Amino acid sequence: MRPILWIFVFFLVSVCAMGIMFYPHLSFDDTPVASRIAVGYFLILSLGPYWMLYDCWQHDKRFTRKMWLFFVPGGFLWYYFERFRPRQLSKRQRVHP
Repeated sequence: MRPILWIFVFFLVSVCAMGIMFYPHLSFDDTPVASRIAVGYFLILSLGPYWMLYDCWQHDKRFTRKMWLFFVPGGFLWYYFERFRPRQLSKRQRVHP
């Protein structure tokens, strides 16, 4: 995907997070489903960068420029779709010709 589209994705992830934070009636009592979706969204936004950093460190064994995406909200999405997933697909193709 083009870098300008990834900037749009990062912006959209940030806008959704801001919308969830400032939604006035988001509580477990009033809207249990929406509030659980919000908790899941923020858990993914919190744990995704640590997974990315761990996998990047395990694969490269040194600090690289792509590790700076740890600080970008949703940066782990870029890592998953542009680095991790193609690497997994190429491993699968090598194992099963």
